Amino acid sequence: MEKETDYTDYFGHNRTISSVLSLFCGFLFTSITILLTAYPNKEEVLAQATLFFLTFIFYVVLYTLIDNLEMGFHYIKDIPPLTLRVAPFFRLVLVFYLFGTAVVFMFLLFDLFGLALATGVLWAIFVLVSIRSIIIPFLKNSRERNWK
Repeated sequence: MEKETDYTDYFGHNRTISSVLSLFCGFLFTSITILLTAYPNKEEVLAQATLFFLTFIFYVVLYTLIDNLEMGFHYIKDIPPLTLRVAPFFRLVLVFYLFGTAVVFMFLLFDLFGLALATGVLWAIFVLVSIRSIIIPFLKNSRERNWK
């Protein structure tokens, strides 16, 4: 009889990482919002560079969070039949994508068109990379395990 591997410690550590990344996302999104609403001259190059840098870090943290949340599925043998299976994960990824898009719309709201364009292109790159490196392998894995 084959011995079951205990991944409790791994999942506990994974949960801690997800919590820290979620905290960072909230902090960065709040920082971007406060800078947009409180900084008097948003048209300055330094102000927009700072907003772009914070947005870049926000996108990196969102990508890392999606990747971290997907990692746990590699250690799940079977998903109960009367559940939504993997649909909640895809809905969560969609929420992340919309959350990242919200930053672009906030820049548009404050008439920062150049910054909105730059962060929109950056966000599109992050979305495409996440689809290629996280979503497509996850779909392949879910089909192989018949999780549909």
